[in-house]
Amino acid sequence: METIFARPSVMPRVLPTAPVLESWDAANHPSQRRLAAYLDEVDALVHACVQPGSDHLALDLTVCLPQQAALTRDGRDLDNYLFPIARRIGAGRLDAVFARKQHAATSTIAVSVAVHLDGLPGEPQLRVRTTSSSQSPAWKQEIRDACSAVVGAPLPDGPLAMGIRFAVSRRRNWSTLWKPAIDALGPVLGTPDPRKPYRPNDDRIVDLALHRSHDDALGNDVDIAVWWQQSVT
Repeated sequence: METIFARPSVMPRVLPTAPVLESWDAANHPSQRRLAAYLDEVDALVHACVQPGSDHLALDLTVCLPQQAALTRDGRDLDNYLFPIARRIGAGRLDAVFARKQHAATSTIAVSVAVHLDGLPGEPQLRVRTTSSSQSPAWKQEIRDACSAVVGAPLPDGPLAMGIRFAVSRRRNWSTLWKPAIDALGPVLGTPDPRKPYRPNDDRIVDLALHRSHDDALGNDVDIAVWWQQSVT
């Protein structure tokens, strides 16, 4: 049985500044300072929502953009908004994280105790158990090969909703799997440059749900289930 969680139903808190994407610049770069200041604000809001040290949380981030900003291009990948938040508050505390992009004036965040969702969003379109090291190119290749086996061609251009369930052992930092797993889904997302198979059109994902379940019997393996849906607005 899949373990899927509901979006937090608590009243979201308005973010005082716009969400900031993960930065890979040097530690003293302005982008890193901007990210750190933003994460300080997020941390304060999270502490206002739940007791310090609380585990088994669900987090929901709504990224609001001006009308002239594109929702499905220009590198605004939802996992790159979520990852630095998970790093700051502790990925081990999170059973599920959600994010969406929309045109509106204010961005919000909601955090609560994770609640199991009754029922599933249908059977996953993709199911794969990886056996390679998640730090190796072979790990992404396993996912890409499994995706290619079930998808004949990339989905037509346009926004998508996607959900991914990661079953992992308790000793694994599951947040480090988000980006490489999504990067391996080029067969469904589309890949602009075939010479770069792990740079898909993942910014077309406008609604993302990431779920974790624990299974220590998996050892170093990861069991992944993926759902997607077209024409999301």
